[in-house]
Amino acid sequence: MSNSLTREKKRKLQEKDKGFIDFARIQKHMFPDLLRRLGAVQDPRHQSYTIYDTDTLLYPVILKNIFSLFTMRSMNDWFYDGNCRANLEKLTGKDIPEMPHYDTINDFLELLPPEELDEIRTDMVRQLIRSKNFYPAKLSGGQWVIILDGTGLHHFEKKHCDNCLVREITDTEGKIKKGYSHHVLEAKLVLAHNIVISLGTEFIENEAENASKQDCEINAAKRLMKRIKEKFPRLKLCILGDSLYAAETIIEICRGYQWNYILNCKDGRQKNLTKDYAYVLDSKEHGEKRNLLGKEKGCAKYVNHVEEITGKRFIANIFEYQYSKKNKGKEIEVKFQWITDIELKDRNVEVMVECARGRWKIENEGFNNQKNVLYRIEHLNSHNPNAMKNHYLLTQIADILMQLYLAGHKILKEMKQGIKNTSSRLLETFRQATVSAEDVSYIMKYTTLHFT
Repeated sequence: MSNSLTREKKRKLQEKDKGFIDFARIQKHMFPDLLRRLGAVQDPRHQSYTIYDTDTLLYPVILKNIFSLFTMRSMNDWFYDGNCRANLEKLTGKDIPEMPHYDTINDFLELLPPEELDEIRTDMVRQLIRSKNFYPAKLSGGQWVIILDGTGLHHFEKKHCDNCLVREITDTEGKIKKGYSHHVLEAKLVLAHNIVISLGTEFIENEAENASKQDCEINAAKRLMKRIKEKFPRLKLCILGDSLYAAETIIEICRGYQWNYILNCKDGRQKNLTKDYAYVLDSKEHGEKRNLLGKEKGCAKYVNHVEEITGKRFIANIFEYQYSKKNKGKEIEVKFQWITDIELKDRNVEVMVECARGRWKIENEGFNNQKNVLYRIEHLNSHNPNAMKNHYLLTQIADILMQLYLAGHKILKEMKQGIKNTSSRLLETFRQATVSAEDVSYIMKYTTLHFT
């Protein structure tokens, strides 16, 4: 019997899909106080001149990202039509004279402390962890997996602000000129194979234009790890990162916080450890397990406590994974290598390899999705540095909501509908459907969600 989805079956599923109403129901189920929290943020504006409450300024920006509207102007154009204002009134329970203009929103975001939005995201993450829906994602030792990685957000030919990172660029004619940019470091929490959400953000920026030393990803990682420990002091974590993080400073921080680590390990980083690991492999005194990860049928090798040979103070269990694949008709070998403080055994090495390779999730399902598919985070919604940060944090909040909707909505999973089509469908129903009292009752009604 064919498992393909017939047109008739797909049409029936689409008829059952309530679009934005279902989205609002999942949001209400997972984060019942989200709109109240948005309405309770510190309002730095002069109160005698305010017309809109903070939730009616912030929530439309979240929806803008959910609906894959890349610019604030397009948000204006789409939200001024249809039933958007009436539907927002139903959801917030407030009278809204008209949808706020993007200039009004940006003026507010220029003044709003980013810490306010950061705290809302932290509360959302805490609720997800306490819900126990995602416990299967933890490692066998009870650790939640956190992936660290940085990316560029905005690039300028001329100085944008005093906090810009600056680097010299050689053009095609050999002339040296300066390039200015803003970068960000993300800590992503793995909740399931298809849910990787933002746990924390650290903006990589200079303190002043004439800073003696530029900010960098490692320094940003130190700040971000400290803040995560302060916000989640009792959470058991395992840090995943590329070879940049396989540095003693980062490993020592993990040790001090009693976090585990699985870090990509290349010859250029921790060179003595990798040399001694290769020496042990040649002597045949290592663990080995074959036919891993299904069709790949790869081979994993590992050596525990290489630090005892090298003389390092931190635990250095090293493992590698190798498999063959065809590329343009040719057979090529793919090889990875990692360092960890988790004891490696035959019974856990396959899980460790699978977990370590999950670092690509932040690039494929994280930054790639946010840059090129749904949100276009590289687009400047404001030139003001403070508003830029707030736009980024609102995108991370929107992404949490969108990922939970995509993974938790049964009909979407059955339809196998693309992300872009789903986003368009949400926008269409938000603009054209009328949220009735019956819909509000449906949104408030308890539901059960399954994210596997």
